[in-house]
Amino acid sequence: MIQKSFLFPLIALSVQLILFTELSAQCKSFTKNKCMKDLGEFNSNGQYNGAVMFQGEEATLMQTFYSGQKYKLMICSQSSISESLFFEVQDYRNNLIYSSDGTDKNDFEFDVESTQQLKIRIVIPDNVSGSQIKKNGCVSVIVGFQE
Repeated sequence: MIQKSFLFPLIALSVQLILFTELSAQCKSFTKNKCMKDLGEFNSNGQYNGAVMFQGEEATLMQTFYSGQKYKLMICSQSSISESLFFEVQDYRNNLIYSSDGTDKNDFEFDVESTQQLKIRIVIPDNVSGSQIKKNGCVSVIVGFQE
């Protein structure tokens, strides 16, 4: 028999797991239906990199880019958080290559001369004051390439 003291945490954990799974599936669907078409003439690398993010959060993704290819890096997000969101691309030494901060751009096209790993940092500033509820939404990193 399960003791009552273990029952509540078990139920809470189960609910969180179900919500996380459903939100993850919604983000994947959002990415497929709303984001992929914006790659234009670029081919998707086929990887799904998405998550639900809240105001005040940031995420970092390491991605390998191969020499001799042209890339389009695109950050696709739901409108609830897209206004304040920005992204940065850094090399392995943390040198800033690109920042969308202060622009309305959600993509970055570039050529790669030598194969390298780049760090993609997504930031959603915390613009919440007082007792306002933090907004959230799906954020996806889309990588397209041309040979």
